[in-house]
Amino acid sequence: MRGSSTRGLGQGAFMEQVQECRARGYLLSSKKIGSGAFSKVYLARATRERIQHNPRLASDLPGKRHALVAIKIVSIASAPAEFSHKFLPREISSLNATYKHLNVVQLYETYQNSQRSYLVLELAARGDLLEHINAASARRRHPGLEEEEARGLFWQLNILLDDRGFLKLSDFGFASRVRPKSSLLSTFCGSVAYTAPEILMSRKYDGEQADLWSLGVVLYAMVSGKLPFKERQPDRMLRLMRRGPSFRPGLSPGLVGSG
Repeated sequence: MRGSSTRGLGQGAFMEQVQECRARGYLLSSKKIGSGAFSKVYLARATRERIQHNPRLASDLPGKRHALVAIKIVSIASAPAEFSHKFLPREISSLNATYKHLNVVQLYETYQNSQRSYLVLELAARGDLLEHINAASARRRHPGLEEEEARGLFWQLNILLDDRGFLKLSDFGFASRVRPKSSLLSTFCGSVAYTAPEILMSRKYDGEQADLWSLGVVLYAMVSGKLPFKERQPDRMLRLMRRGPSFRPGLSPGLVGSG
């Protein structure tokens, strides 16, 4: 438990979390596999007793042939009230609503105290899609994935990879319910690199159209091994978008046309 992943947290606070997880039937490791503004995700193992008493674990883990899970620990104490009262419940509700969906990370259970909220999640064993692209690029000594693999992943279109190679959606804190076609959104969320230009310009936007833009960025990254536009400042990003992306030689005409 003395790994570098726990240094920033503080040994005492981390051990509290270890004990709280153990009391619920989970053995929390010091391996951090993700983080957000108010949360950290650690690798953990469900005990045999916990699996037996949790129907979702009992249904899912035997097929995976392991007892590993990911535990997302949200710091309620440091998060704004809006996050704890609005966005976190929205994420939990969305995950419960999509339980058993092949391409959504499964939520096994939640528990909390006055300081922290715990989400016990399905482990996406192969990690982040971008990590997979980078690793494949290094093996091939060529940027990006083969088009055939990119096509298969894009058809599933999510961000994480499980141990069987299925993509998994996660993090539904800013998810919006389906609205009438005429409804526009105004929430700015996500990374600038994947954000549609109308959002960067602080305009109200069509959620489906903005998602399509983000999907295009993901597809470009899959086959090119890099992002089409890379800037931190929205105004600079908009200038790059106006110029348009560049494509490496050798890509099929259909793929370049879709971009």
